Amino acid sequence: MILTFAGLNTATHLSGQTGTPFEIAIDSLPTAFAGSSYFQQVNTKGGLCPATGTATSTLVSGVLPPGVLIISPVSNEKKWFLLGTPTAAGSFQFSVRLRWSHSAISPFDANCVDEAVKTLTVVVQAPVTPLVVDRAQITTTYRTGHFPPLPDAVQVTAGGGPNVSFTAQSVTDSGGAWLSVTPDRAVTPAVLSLNYSISGLRPGTYTGRVILSANNSIVIPVTLIVVTDSNIVLQPSPTSFSFSMAAGAPDPASQPLAVSVSGDSVIFQASVSAPPNGRWLTVSPNGAATPGRLTVAVVSKDLSPGVYSGVITLAVSGGNSSSRTIPVTFTIQAPLLRPAISANGVVNAAGLGNAISPGTWVSIFGTALAPTTRSWLASDFVNGLLPTSLDGVGVTINGKPAAVAFISPTQINVLAPDDTATGLVPVQVKNSLLTGDIALALQQTASPALFQLSAGSSLYAAGIHADGSYLAGPALTQSGIPGRPARPGEIISLFGTGFGVTQPRIPATAPVTSALPIARLEDLRVRIGGLDATIVYAGLISPGVYQFNVVVPQLEDGDKPVVAEFRGLLTRLDLVLTVQQ
Repeated sequence: MILTFAGLNTATHLSGQTGTPFEIAIDSLPTAFAGSSYFQQVNTKGGLCPATGTATSTLVSGVLPPGVLIISPVSNEKKWFLLGTPTAAGSFQFSVRLRWSHSAISPFDANCVDEAVKTLTVVVQAPVTPLVVDRAQITTTYRTGHFPPLPDAVQVTAGGGPNVSFTAQSVTDSGGAWLSVTPDRAVTPAVLSLNYSISGLRPGTYTGRVILSANNSIVIPVTLIVVTDSNIVLQPSPTSFSFSMAAGAPDPASQPLAVSVSGDSVIFQASVSAPPNGRWLTVSPNGAATPGRLTVAVVSKDLSPGVYSGVITLAVSGGNSSSRTIPVTFTIQAPLLRPAISANGVVNAAGLGNAISPGTWVSIFGTALAPTTRSWLASDFVNGLLPTSLDGVGVTINGKPAAVAFISPTQINVLAPDDTATGLVPVQVKNSLLTGDIALALQQTASPALFQLSAGSSLYAAGIHADGSYLAGPALTQSGIPGRPARPGEIISLFGTGFGVTQPRIPATAPVTSALPIARLEDLRVRIGGLDATIVYAGLISPGVYQFNVVVPQLEDGDKPVVAEFRGLLTRLDLVLTVQQ
C-alpha cells in the first residue's frame, strides 16, 4: 500500500493502479448570509480509486457555521456539499477530511481509499435587509409665475429587518440641476425631501430620478411638468403716479403700490424706465409675490425744473405674457417763493365771510402759496387721520396745524383746528422751504355759512332733493348745473359749515364715520322766503360739512331768500333758492 500526500492527501491502492492524487480543489467559499439557505459543492479532483464507492466526511478541527453541514447526498457519487441555513453571522474556519472508499467486488479488485484534508473558511454576514419606499414614482406640475412646487416626501424603511444605512442622490436628464434630495445619507426609517428649483426652466416636461443605495438599489423616477399659466392678470393700485416738488426742496415722499391677482398668489418682477438719466424713478423691492406692496420713490438730483415721465412695468416670472405698465409723472417746479396771504385773504370757504371757527372750512387766498395744484388723495391719509400738509405745504391757525384739503399757488382750503381762543388769531402758510408772513383772521366759537352756487350775479344755496338730484332753477341749469327747483312741502337738504360742536363732540379735524347731530337743535333756525322751515335733521356728515334736512314752506314760485341763524349769527343774506309749485 502506498500513501500519497498532497497537502494532507492520501490513497491506499493496489500495485499497478495509476492516476493523480485525490485533493480538495476549492480554495475559498462564497459568502453566506444569516437566515438565508446556503448550498455549495466542495469540489475535488484526482484520486486513485475506482468511481464506485462511498463518500464520507469528517470535521478535523474548527467549527462549521451553525446550521450548516457537510453531506454527500447521493450514493456512489464522489461529491460533497456544504448545505444548510446559517443562524449566526461571523467567520468560521474549519479543517475537513473527505474520504472516498471503494470495496472490492471481484478477485481482481481490491479495497481502496482516497482521502484529502483541507482548511476552509466560510464568512457569514448579517441578514440582507432590502430598502422599501412608499412612492414608486413622482410627478409634479409647476405653473409659471407661481411659487416652486412644495417638496415631495418619500418614506424609506427596511423591509422586515434591522435598520439600514443608505445613500441618496438625484440625477436629471435635462434642464440642469432642478431636482435635489435631502439628506444625502440616512438610516432607516427616514424621510427624504425631494426639492425643485424652477429657475430658468421653460415650459416642457423634465425627467430625473432619485437613486437609493444600500444592500439593494432603488430608483424612483421623477417627472416635472412646467406649464404656462395664461390666466394671470396683475392688478396694480393705483394705476398711475404723480409726484411734484419745487426745485431745491426735499424730494417728495414715497408712495405705495399694491399689486394683487384675484384669488391667486404669483411671483412678479418690477422694473422702471426713467429717461433721461434712468435714475430718478425707483421701485422697491424689484420683485415680490401677490398680494404685494411696493414702494415707489423719485429723486430730483441732477434734474432741472420740468416735467418727467417714466414707466413702471410689472411682469410675472417664468415668461408669462401678463404684464402691466404704470405711468409715473414727476413735476419739478421752479424754486419756491415765499408764500404771501392777500389782505382779507382768510375767509369762510362756504359764505366767504371774514369770520372762521374751529371745524370750519377755510379758504386762504394769496400768492406763491404752493408749488403744485391738487386735492388730498387717499394716500395722504395716514392711520385714518386727515393730512396736515400736501407736498410740503401746511397752514397753522393760532399756531395749530389745520387739515389741508386743497393746495394751489393762489388758494388753499383747510379745516380749522380745535381752539378755545376767540378774536383775531394768526394764520400762516409754510411750504417745504419757506414760511409766509402772518395774516390775522377773526375766530369765533361758530361761523355759520351755507355752501353756494353762482349763476351770473346771483348766489344760490347748494342743496339736493331727496333723490340726490340738485336743487336748480332755470338760472343754474342754464349755467350747466342740472336739476329742478324746490317744491313747497318737500324735504330738501342744504349744506353748510361753521355750525359749532356736535353731540357727541369730536375733534374738529377728526374723520366722521357716522352722522352726528348738532349739540343743540334749538340754537338753529332756517328761513326760506322769510318763513321758518321745519328742521327734520341737522348734523355733521363729513369733516366740517353739516347737512340740514328741512321742509320747504308754502311759497309762491320764484327765487326766495334762504337764511340760517345759529345762536344769533346769520348766514349771508343774499342767498336764494328757486321754488316752484
